[in-house]
Amino acid sequence: MYTPYDNQYNPNENSGSDNRMPDSNMQSTDLHQTETSQQNASQNSYSNTQNNGWQQPTPTYWQGENYRSYHNNNGPQWAPQPQKAPKEKKPGKAKKIVLSAVCGVLACCIISAGSIAGFVSLVNNGYISLQVNGGTPAFTITKVDNSSVTPTAVDGQMTLQEIAAKVIPSVVCIQNYQVQQSFGFQGASTETDSYVSPAGEGSGIIASEDGYIITNAHVVEGATSLAVITSDGQKYEAELIGSDEITDLALIKIDATGLTPAEFGDSDSLQVADQVIAVGNPGGMEFNSSVTIGYVSALNREMTDSSTGTSMAYIQTDAAINPGNSGGALVNMYGQVVGINSAKIVDTSFEGIGFAIPINTAQPIISDLKAYGYVKDRPMLGISGQFIDSLVSRFYGLPVGMYVDSISNQSVSSAGVKSGDVITAIDGQSVTSSNTIKSVIKDKSAGDTVTLTVVRPQSGTTFTAEVTLVESTEG
Repeated sequence: MYTPYDNQYNPNENSGSDNRMPDSNMQSTDLHQTETSQQNASQNSYSNTQNNGWQQPTPTYWQGENYRSYHNNNGPQWAPQPQKAPKEKKPGKAKKIVLSAVCGVLACCIISAGSIAGFVSLVNNGYISLQVNGGTPAFTITKVDNSSVTPTAVDGQMTLQEIAAKVIPSVVCIQNYQVQQSFGFQGASTETDSYVSPAGEGSGIIASEDGYIITNAHVVEGATSLAVITSDGQKYEAELIGSDEITDLALIKIDATGLTPAEFGDSDSLQVADQVIAVGNPGGMEFNSSVTIGYVSALNREMTDSSTGTSMAYIQTDAAINPGNSGGALVNMYGQVVGINSAKIVDTSFEGIGFAIPINTAQPIISDLKAYGYVKDRPMLGISGQFIDSLVSRFYGLPVGMYVDSISNQSVSSAGVKSGDVITAIDGQSVTSSNTIKSVIKDKSAGDTVTLTVVRPQSGTTFTAEVTLVESTEG
């Protein structure tokens, strides 16, 4: 696992952009850390420090960063009206070849010049589809039969130039508009001083010709309104259909027809060292429709998000991914989108470590967002509160655990749990962080039961409560 690093917005940089990625098990404010200059970028690692002053060893959980490019605007900007969002081998046998140093250099040159040739028609081996509530999936995944592919006989692959021409029209720039406050004399502000301006920019992938667009949840987070700019410069007002923080996926829609949807490939068919292309908008519109080329560095790279306590398996790639690429496309050599770029490690100690959500993982989430506006059948305990760490515990004389502030699950109330109680364990696992409860229930379903160990500080009593999980209707 990797230690997380954030490369945040730096007002001294000309691009005016910052990076943001979903964090793993680290403490940070809004998953951000400010970087003041290029010289101190190496200090951007996090350590997990308890409030009582002692410092734990750096955890093995990775906390990645998703990207959002921000613009520091000093005045009102055009913005669409606010939209109301709803509540996501047989490998051929390699021949042994003995190369001299000169031949090795020559071979590299030949490969980089584009030695992959042969343009045979794609063999469609069927579709992976997800039926949602009797409907159709948000998009389909086209499998390519490459079982007979060898390093010297590549079936149906495209040139890099053909891939770029095919995919660029399917990738858009997304602008996140938020209400800003301008400060008057002596820092005073009034309601009349507020205005809407771009707070960030990211990328998105056109999923259908009638305007459904896939992106990352953090790209649209906190938006008062959204705008989409296509590769040919057309600008549209966008509606948020649904957003899922846990998987960092979102679906938006624009009122348009005749768009160029992406073709989606089978991410399960990827192999390490496959060549891939990243298409997106690093820096937002400043470098829109940029293409970078790299390889699949690893598959099923599992990372843990500290804000949600959940883990996901990512595609790791060395294709350059920068702020504003979030929500953009990772494409295979058939011109098919196989991943949604969402994260990278930013630190002087690392280079070329980016991550994409596999499209096979994204498909059911996006289909649920399209059908319901949220991810169906995801469980939740149905409480809100605050984690009591060891420092707060000593100061207030409370047990370490999750302090219950409010309850939205009737089963929890019926089991005797009240506001002011502290949940110290769930299914026998001690609540030692704000993510313990989430990590325990993430693999369960709505309707499953869990056992809580609860302390009532007012009386000092401890009791157990068996409660039923309910379905979450929020991202």
